[in-house]
Amino acid sequence: MRRLFVRHFAVIGLTLAGAGIMPHAAFSQTYPARPVRIISAFAPGGSNDVIARIISPKFTELLGQQFIVENRPGAGGVIGTDAAAKAAPDGYTLTIATATTHAIAAALRPLPYDPVKDFAPIGLIGITPYVIIVHPTVPVKTVKELVSLAKSRSGQVDFGSGGVGTPGHLAGAMLNSMTGIKLVHIPYKSGNLALNDLLGGHISLTFSTTITSTQFIQSKRVRAVAVTSAKRIPAFPDVPTVAESGVPGYEFTLWLGLAAPGGTPSSIVQRLNDTLLKTVQSPGVRTQLVNQSVEPVTSTPRELADRIAKDLVVYSKIVKDSGARAE
Repeated sequence: MRRLFVRHFAVIGLTLAGAGIMPHAAFSQTYPARPVRIISAFAPGGSNDVIARIISPKFTELLGQQFIVENRPGAGGVIGTDAAAKAAPDGYTLTIATATTHAIAAALRPLPYDPVKDFAPIGLIGITPYVIIVHPTVPVKTVKELVSLAKSRSGQVDFGSGGVGTPGHLAGAMLNSMTGIKLVHIPYKSGNLALNDLLGGHISLTFSTTITSTQFIQSKRVRAVAVTSAKRIPAFPDVPTVAESGVPGYEFTLWLGLAAPGGTPSSIVQRLNDTLLKTVQSPGVRTQLVNQSVEPVTSTPRELADRIAKDLVVYSKIVKDSGARAE
Protein backbone atom coordinates (compact mmCIF):
# COMPACT_ATOMS: atom_id res chain seq x y z
CA MET A 1 0.00 0.00 0.00
CA ARG A 2 2.84 2.37 0.92
CA ARG A 3 4.63 1.55 -2.36
CA LEU A 4 1.45 2.32 -4.31
CA PHE A 5 1.07 5.68 -2.51
CA VAL A 6 4.66 6.70 -3.27
CA ARG A 7 4.24 5.74 -6.93
CA HIS A 8 0.96 7.73 -7.09
CA PHE A 9 2.62 10.80 -5.53
CA ALA A 10 5.49 10.61 -8.03
CA VAL A 11 3.02 10.50 -10.92
CA ILE A 12 1.30 13.63 -9.54
CA GLY A 13 4.67 15.39 -9.32
CA LEU A 14 5.53 14.52 -12.92
CA THR A 15 2.10 15.73 -14.05
CA LEU A 16 2.52 19.05 -12.25
CA ALA A 17 5.98 19.50 -13.71
CA GLY A 18 4.70 18.78 -17.19
CA ALA A 19 2.02 21.42 -16.70
CA GLY A 20 4.58 23.95 -15.50
CA ILE A 21 3.25 23.81 -11.92
CA MET A 22 5.96 22.99 -9.40
CA PRO A 23 5.73 22.63 -5.62
CA HIS A 24 7.22 25.62 -3.78
CA ALA A 25 10.31 23.71 -2.66
CA ALA A 26 11.11 22.56 -6.19
CA PHE A 27 10.42 26.06 -7.54
CA SER A 28 12.87 27.62 -5.09
CA GLN A 29 15.63 25.23 -6.17
CA THR A 30 15.46 26.57 -9.72
CA TYR A 31 14.99 30.20 -8.63
CA PRO A 32 16.15 32.54 -10.02
CA ALA A 33 16.17 31.35 -13.61
CA ARG A 34 16.19 34.82 -15.15
CA PRO A 35 17.05 38.42 -14.12
CA VAL A 36 15.27 39.94 -11.12
CA ARG A 37 14.30 43.60 -10.83
CA ILE A 38 14.45 45.58 -7.60
CA ILE A 39 12.08 48.54 -7.73
CA SER A 40 13.27 51.72 -6.03
CA ALA A 41 10.19 53.87 -5.55
CA PHE A 42 12.21 57.09 -5.41
CA ALA A 43 14.48 59.03 -7.75
CA PRO A 44 18.11 58.05 -8.43
CA GLY A 45 20.52 59.19 -5.73
CA GLY A 46 18.03 58.87 -2.87
CA SER A 47 18.28 56.46 0.05
CA ASN A 48 16.27 53.68 -1.60
CA ASP A 49 18.27 53.88 -4.80
CA VAL A 50 21.65 53.90 -3.04
CA ILE A 51 20.75 50.91 -0.86
CA ALA A 52 19.38 48.95 -3.82
CA ARG A 53 22.58 49.52 -5.78
CA ILE A 54 24.73 48.47 -2.81
CA ILE A 55 23.02 45.11 -2.34
CA SER A 56 22.17 44.17 -5.95
CA PRO A 57 25.72 43.20 -7.08
CA LYS A 58 26.07 40.80 -4.13
CA PHE A 59 22.69 39.22 -4.90
CA THR A 60 23.85 38.77 -8.50
CA GLU A 61 27.05 37.11 -7.26
CA LEU A 62 25.33 34.80 -4.78
CA LEU A 63 22.35 33.74 -6.92
CA GLY A 64 23.88 33.74 -10.37
CA GLN A 65 21.35 36.03 -12.07
CA GLN A 66 21.33 39.77 -12.63
CA PHE A 67 19.50 41.83 -10.00
CA ILE A 68 18.63 45.07 -11.79
CA VAL A 69 17.56 48.28 -10.05
CA GLU A 70 14.57 50.02 -11.64
CA ASN A 71 13.62 53.52 -10.47
CA ARG A 72 9.86 54.18 -10.39
CA PRO A 73 9.54 57.51 -8.52
CA GLY A 74 6.41 59.54 -7.90
CA ALA A 75 3.70 60.34 -5.33
CA GLY A 76 6.03 59.97 -2.35
CA GLY A 77 6.96 56.42 -3.27
CA VAL A 78 3.40 55.24 -3.90
CA ILE A 79 3.75 54.71 -7.68
CA GLY A 80 6.74 52.40 -7.52
CA THR A 81 5.50 50.55 -4.44
CA ASP A 82 2.13 49.97 -6.09
CA ALA A 83 3.88 48.58 -9.17
CA ALA A 84 5.73 46.12 -6.93
CA ALA A 85 2.52 45.16 -5.11
CA LYS A 86 0.77 44.35 -8.39
CA ALA A 87 3.68 42.40 -9.92
CA ALA A 88 3.51 38.64 -10.32
CA PRO A 89 4.31 36.94 -6.98
CA ASP A 90 7.08 34.82 -8.44
CA GLY A 91 10.21 36.36 -6.92
CA TYR A 92 11.21 38.26 -10.05
CA THR A 93 10.06 41.66 -8.78
CA LEU A 94 11.26 42.97 -5.42
CA THR A 95 11.17 46.41 -3.84
CA ILE A 96 13.06 48.42 -1.27
CA ALA A 97 10.52 48.84 1.53
CA THR A 98 10.82 51.70 4.03
CA ALA A 99 8.83 53.35 6.78
CA THR A 100 7.84 55.90 4.12
CA THR A 101 6.21 53.44 1.73
CA HIS A 102 4.90 50.95 4.27
CA ALA A 103 3.73 53.11 7.19
CA ILE A 104 3.77 56.86 6.63
CA ALA A 105 1.99 56.78 3.25
CA ALA A 106 -0.90 54.80 4.74
CA ALA A 107 -1.43 57.49 7.38
CA LEU A 108 -1.59 60.24 4.76
CA ARG A 109 -4.01 58.96 2.14
CA PRO A 110 -5.95 55.95 0.87
CA LEU A 111 -3.44 53.77 -0.96
CA PRO A 112 -3.86 51.62 -4.07
CA TYR A 113 -2.05 48.85 -2.16
CA ASP A 114 -2.25 47.36 1.32
CA PRO A 115 1.20 47.68 3.00
CA VAL A 116 0.55 44.46 4.94
CA LYS A 117 -1.56 42.15 2.78
CA ASP A 118 -0.01 43.03 -0.60
CA PHE A 119 3.59 42.29 0.39
CA ALA A 120 5.75 39.43 1.56
CA PRO A 121 8.46 40.97 3.76
CA ILE A 122 11.92 39.51 3.18
CA GLY A 123 14.05 41.26 5.79
CA LEU A 124 15.71 44.41 7.06
CA ILE A 125 18.85 45.88 5.47
CA GLY A 126 19.68 48.73 7.80
CA ILE A 127 18.68 51.83 9.71
CA THR A 128 19.80 55.35 8.90
CA PRO A 129 19.37 58.58 10.85
CA TYR A 130 18.55 61.99 9.47
CA VAL A 131 20.81 64.97 9.94
CA ILE A 132 19.76 68.60 10.31
CA ILE A 133 21.82 70.55 7.81
CA VAL A 134 21.79 74.31 7.27
CA HIS A 135 23.18 76.58 4.60
CA PRO A 136 26.49 78.16 5.79
CA THR A 137 24.88 81.61 5.78
CA VAL A 138 22.32 80.57 8.41
CA PRO A 139 23.72 81.78 11.77
CA VAL A 140 23.26 78.59 13.79
CA LYS A 141 25.66 75.83 14.81
CA THR A 142 23.54 74.04 17.41
CA VAL A 143 19.93 72.98 17.93
CA LYS A 144 19.62 75.49 20.77
CA GLU A 145 20.68 78.27 18.41
CA LEU A 146 18.25 76.99 15.77
CA VAL A 147 15.38 77.00 18.26
CA SER A 148 16.35 80.50 19.43
CA LEU A 149 16.50 81.78 15.83
CA ALA A 150 13.15 80.19 14.97
CA LYS A 151 11.51 81.78 18.01
CA SER A 152 12.95 85.22 17.26
CA ARG A 153 11.89 84.95 13.61
CA SER A 154 8.66 83.02 14.01
CA GLY A 155 7.31 81.85 10.65
CA GLN A 156 10.39 83.05 8.77
CA VAL A 157 12.80 80.11 9.08
CA ASP A 158 11.98 77.44 6.50
CA PHE A 159 12.96 73.84 5.87
CA GLY A 160 12.59 71.73 2.74
CA SER A 161 11.67 68.08 2.32
CA GLY A 162 10.79 65.57 -0.38
CA GLY A 163 7.09 66.24 0.12
CA VAL A 164 4.26 66.40 2.61
CA GLY A 165 4.36 63.43 4.96
CA THR A 166 7.84 62.27 3.96
CA PRO A 167 10.27 61.47 6.79
CA GLY A 168 12.13 64.74 6.17
CA HIS A 169 8.87 66.62 6.75
CA LEU A 170 7.82 64.64 9.81
CA ALA A 171 11.26 64.96 11.41
CA GLY A 172 10.85 68.74 11.21
CA ALA A 173 7.25 68.56 12.41
CA MET A 174 8.39 66.60 15.46
CA LEU A 175 11.00 69.25 16.27
CA ASN A 176 8.33 71.94 15.96
CA SER A 177 6.02 70.02 18.27
CA MET A 178 8.67 69.24 20.89
CA THR A 179 10.18 72.74 21.04
CA GLY A 180 7.21 74.98 20.31
CA ILE A 181 8.86 76.60 17.29
CA LYS A 182 7.31 77.16 13.85
CA LEU A 183 9.73 76.13 11.13
CA VAL A 184 7.91 76.67 7.82
CA HIS A 185 7.71 73.53 5.70
CA ILE A 186 8.44 73.79 1.96
CA PRO A 187 7.62 70.54 0.13
CA TYR A 188 9.49 69.46 -3.01
CA LYS A 189 8.91 66.60 -5.41
CA SER A 190 11.99 64.83 -4.04
CA GLY A 191 14.50 65.14 -1.24
CA ASN A 192 17.25 65.76 -3.77
CA LEU A 193 15.44 68.84 -5.10
CA ALA A 194 15.16 70.20 -1.57
CA LEU A 195 18.86 69.53 -1.04
CA ASN A 196 19.70 71.32 -4.28
CA ASP A 197 17.78 74.40 -3.15
CA LEU A 198 19.57 74.30 0.20
CA LEU A 199 22.93 74.18 -1.58
CA GLY A 200 21.83 77.21 -3.59
CA GLY A 201 20.87 79.11 -0.46
CA HIS A 202 17.17 79.25 -1.36
CA ILE A 203 16.02 77.58 1.86
CA SER A 204 17.48 77.58 5.37
CA LEU A 205 17.72 73.90 6.24
CA THR A 206 16.59 70.33 5.63
CA PHE A 207 16.33 67.11 7.56
CA SER A 208 18.30 64.94 5.15
CA THR A 209 19.38 61.32 5.19
CA THR A 210 23.08 60.93 5.80
CA ILE A 211 23.21 58.88 2.61
CA THR A 212 22.53 61.93 0.46
CA SER A 213 24.10 64.67 2.58
CA THR A 214 27.45 63.24 3.73
CA GLN A 215 29.47 64.47 0.75
CA PHE A 216 28.14 68.02 1.15
CA ILE A 217 28.84 68.05 4.87
CA GLN A 218 32.38 66.86 4.29
CA SER A 219 32.96 69.51 1.60
CA LYS A 220 31.48 72.16 3.96
CA ARG A 221 28.83 73.18 1.43
CA VAL A 222 26.34 72.69 4.27
CA ARG A 223 26.74 72.66 8.05
CA ALA A 224 25.60 69.68 10.14
CA VAL A 225 23.78 70.82 13.27
CA ALA A 226 22.63 67.51 14.78
CA VAL A 227 21.71 63.91 13.96
CA THR A 228 18.26 62.54 14.70
CA SER A 229 19.34 59.14 16.05
CA ALA A 230 19.45 58.18 19.72
CA LYS A 231 23.25 58.16 19.68
CA ARG A 232 25.99 59.81 17.65
CA ILE A 233 27.05 58.15 14.41
CA PRO A 234 30.60 57.04 13.47
CA ALA A 235 30.67 59.16 10.30
CA PHE A 236 30.23 62.38 12.31
CA PRO A 237 31.34 61.71 15.89
CA ASP A 238 31.52 65.44 16.65
CA VAL A 239 27.93 66.10 15.59
CA PRO A 240 25.60 65.76 18.61
CA THR A 241 22.16 64.20 18.61
CA VAL A 242 19.07 66.36 18.80
CA ALA A 243 18.25 64.75 22.15
CA GLU A 244 21.55 65.71 23.76
CA SER A 245 21.25 69.20 22.27
CA GLY A 246 18.35 70.18 24.48
CA VAL A 247 15.39 68.17 23.12
CA PRO A 248 15.33 65.03 25.30
CA GLY A 249 13.43 62.09 23.85
CA TYR A 250 13.75 63.23 20.24
CA GLU A 251 14.61 60.36 17.87
CA PHE A 252 13.76 59.90 14.21
CA THR A 253 15.34 57.24 11.99
CA LEU A 254 14.51 55.49 8.72
CA TRP A 255 14.57 51.72 8.31
CA LEU A 256 15.11 50.09 4.93
CA GLY A 257 14.24 46.53 3.99
CA LEU A 258 13.45 44.24 1.09
CA ALA A 259 9.99 42.94 0.17
CA ALA A 260 8.28 40.91 -2.54
CA PRO A 261 4.66 40.96 -3.75
CA GLY A 262 2.19 39.23 -1.46
CA GLY A 263 1.69 35.58 -2.31
CA THR A 264 5.34 34.98 -3.25
CA PRO A 265 6.12 31.36 -2.29
CA SER A 266 7.52 31.11 1.22
CA SER A 267 10.43 28.99 -0.02
CA ILE A 268 11.54 31.82 -2.34
CA VAL A 269 11.07 34.40 0.42
CA GLN A 270 13.26 32.30 2.70
CA ARG A 271 15.93 31.89 0.03
CA LEU A 272 15.96 35.65 -0.52
CA ASN A 273 16.15 36.22 3.24
CA ASP A 274 19.13 33.86 3.48
CA THR A 275 20.79 35.74 0.61
CA LEU A 276 20.02 39.11 2.18
CA LEU A 277 21.56 37.96 5.46
CA LYS A 278 24.76 36.87 3.69
CA THR A 279 24.77 40.10 1.69
CA VAL A 280 24.45 42.46 4.66
CA GLN A 281 26.98 40.47 6.67
CA SER A 282 29.57 40.44 3.87
CA PRO A 283 32.49 42.78 4.67
CA GLY A 284 32.27 44.71 1.40
CA VAL A 285 28.57 45.48 1.69
CA ARG A 286 28.82 46.30 5.40
CA THR A 287 31.61 48.76 4.67
CA GLN A 288 29.56 50.45 1.97
CA LEU A 289 26.53 50.70 4.25
CA VAL A 290 28.55 52.10 7.15
CA ASN A 291 30.22 54.59 4.80
CA GLN A 292 26.72 55.82 3.97
CA SER A 293 25.95 56.11 7.71
CA VAL A 294 23.58 53.15 7.53
CA GLU A 295 23.69 50.80 10.50
CA PRO A 296 23.51 47.26 9.03
CA VAL A 297 20.57 45.45 10.62
CA THR A 298 19.09 42.12 9.53
CA SER A 299 15.87 40.36 10.46
CA THR A 300 13.61 37.46 9.64
CA PRO A 301 10.60 38.02 7.35
CA ARG A 302 8.34 37.82 10.42
CA GLU A 303 10.34 40.45 12.31
CA LEU A 304 10.05 42.88 9.39
CA ALA A 305 6.31 42.16 9.13
CA ASP A 306 5.94 42.94 12.85
CA ARG A 307 7.88 46.18 12.43
CA ILE A 308 5.62 47.30 9.58
CA ALA A 309 2.51 46.55 11.67
CA LYS A 310 3.93 48.49 14.63
CA ASP A 311 5.00 51.46 12.52
CA LEU A 312 1.55 51.75 10.94
CA VAL A 313 0.33 52.69 14.42
CA VAL A 314 3.33 54.83 15.40
CA TYR A 315 3.44 56.93 12.23
CA SER A 316 -0.31 57.32 12.14
CA LYS A 317 -0.02 59.26 15.40
CA ILE A 318 2.97 61.30 14.20
CA VAL A 319 1.18 62.26 10.99
CA LYS A 320 -1.99 63.15 12.90
CA ASP A 321 -0.10 65.29 15.39
CA SER A 322 1.78 67.04 12.59
CA GLY A 323 -1.40 67.92 10.73
CA ALA A 324 0.13 66.61 7.50
CA ARG A 325 -2.22 66.06 4.55
CA ALA A 326 -1.49 64.37 1.26
CA GLU A 327 -0.71 66.74 -1.59
